[in-house]
Amino acid sequence: MKNAFLLPALLLSALFFTGCDKDPDPLSLDTFDVRWYDDDQTGTQTPGDVLSFDITISTTDNDPDDQVIREWEFSYTVNGQFAGVLIGDENADTNTVGANIDVEIGNLLLPGPGQLHPGDVIEFRLWAIDNHGTELEQFHRYVLE
Repeated sequence: MKNAFLLPALLLSALFFTGCDKDPDPLSLDTFDVRWYDDDQTGTQTPGDVLSFDITISTTDNDPDDQVIREWEFSYTVNGQFAGVLIGDENADTNTVGANIDVEIGNLLLPGPGQLHPGDVIEFRLWAIDNHGTELEQFHRYVLE
């Protein structure tokens, strides 16, 4: 009779002490707005244009001390080759990141010699990671016409 009571109690206590950890709270991409300004007035996407990015990332944990954005960056590639980081922070430790970034396409540093041509692809990448290792990524592609 003792064993009949002891076994369920042991199983219940084992479940209690090895309980499932909750999944970490995600990072929230609150804003990722991109506006295209046709500065050279060609009506097409050219190196003479400007892209304006409005970005906001925040943590979602109810306790702001339990989740912080540790690192974030806004970078770009040209035709699949890494070109550079436009803005970011390696020691952010904050609950919210916001940035308004104007990118003059023709002034971007290229990953090699030469200049931009029709058909070139510029891909912008927003990336962030929190103290639990949860990552967030968002991309925007700009193809020259």
